[in-house]
Amino acid sequence: MVEAPPILSTSILDFNHKKFAMKTIKIFFQTLLIGLILNSCVQFDSYELPDLLIEEPNITPNTTLSTVKKALEQAFASNEDLLYTFPIEESPVYTEAYVVSSDATGNFYKKIIVQDKAVNPTSGLAILVNDPALNERFELGRKIYIKLDGLSISYDDGSSSPDPSNTAPGVYTLGFIDRSELVAIPAAAIKEHLFRSTELATLVPQVVQATAITQNQLNTLVRLENQQFEKNQLDKSFAGEPYDEFDGFRMLRDCATATNIRLQTSTFSSFKSVIIPSGKGHIEGILTKDYSAKYLVVIVHSPAAVSFTDPARCDPNYLSCELVAMQRSKVLLYEDFENIKNNASLLAAGWSNINSNQGLTVFKPKTSNGNRILELSAYDTAENPLEVWLVSPPISLLANNHAVLSFETNTGYDNGTALRVFVSTDYAGDPSKTQWIPIDAVLSEGPSSGYQVKFTKSGAVSLSCLSGTVHIGFQYLGADGLISTTVQLDKFQVVDSQ
Repeated sequence: MVEAPPILSTSILDFNHKKFAMKTIKIFFQTLLIGLILNSCVQFDSYELPDLLIEEPNITPNTTLSTVKKALEQAFASNEDLLYTFPIEESPVYTEAYVVSSDATGNFYKKIIVQDKAVNPTSGLAILVNDPALNERFELGRKIYIKLDGLSISYDDGSSSPDPSNTAPGVYTLGFIDRSELVAIPAAAIKEHLFRSTELATLVPQVVQATAITQNQLNTLVRLENQQFEKNQLDKSFAGEPYDEFDGFRMLRDCATATNIRLQTSTFSSFKSVIIPSGKGHIEGILTKDYSAKYLVVIVHSPAAVSFTDPARCDPNYLSCELVAMQRSKVLLYEDFENIKNNASLLAAGWSNINSNQGLTVFKPKTSNGNRILELSAYDTAENPLEVWLVSPPISLLANNHAVLSFETNTGYDNGTALRVFVSTDYAGDPSKTQWIPIDAVLSEGPSSGYQVKFTKSGAVSLSCLSGTVHIGFQYLGADGLISTTVQLDKFQVVDSQ
């Protein structure tokens, strides 16, 4: 005979029901809490997390990036307006483009750079977007569609009178108009103007020559071959030096032509403190212009884009004389410029002050903090290029001398290396017909706004391997709208053993 199971009391059943109910409520609140935490991680004004499967928008592009730019060029031709707003049409106007920038490392901020094709692009522009996490949706190589209706486009080439029809490369930027200024597309309007395609293309950087950059290459992904950082940039970080404000600029040297272009890195980037490589090779990045559109820059997504793995650098053949310690010294030439009041007195002291292109801009005496100096800047000179030579009076050196050169420099509003130093044994009044030997002296650098607090000493530069009459030449090479760094010179001297 099988016994019947014991009958549970009502109190035990009630207890189990309550226990189950409490457990269910606990799980519910845990689930709710996790949901709230996950939801809080998504910005209120940002896109929702992307779906695993992207649907292709039902959009047919009916214009190109080049045509978008021409709309502004036509507006400028008719009324010299550098802002153009696309009208809201009954049939919307769309263009397509490929994303070539990424804010994943913090080197781009609230901006998307796009070009018209993934390979061999012919046009590119920037889009200002009020979203600090664009890489989550508009990643590298993503094809996008841009609805132009209601958007505005601007142009800037960094000159005092920007002109889309001139030969100076300039940048085109899309955004919204606010009080006659171009601003970022508001977060709430992003989904009305930017649409992701299902296509994720492989981007191929176009190889460009530093001396032959064209308008069509700006705001595109490029590759510069045979590059290295200038010698005075070595041992520096990408953008972590004390004088780096907002952005760090490091001068690249093209080994084939000895021309320069700047690498721009944000001081908010995750790799700002990484030391730049010392070799040579190639660099891949966005070719564009700096914030003020005054000069060309390259911006990379990460240090890996700078592939300088060849240790064989292409530095100039600097003067290399043995530095011999002197017990006593005799001053061969000293100039602190305290008695130089104008260009006439500078020339009377035996110095040459020559503008190579017959322009009016030359080194000028100036009093700074009670100290007399020489100063030069290409800013607002309307000279492009600006090449000026300041050449010392003749200095007589004996054979087996122990002569040493030294001087001090200071820089202000630094946007690139403008000053170089040379020595010559055959100078006869024309710098262009002189054999100049570059001197590897320490020169002042930075900041990008204001001036260095103290002058930088050049260090002791030996002239012991030279003899006869020599001249020291300071070459300023810049341009209004490009490199326009202010350079100051003081306390020039050459001494020898007595």
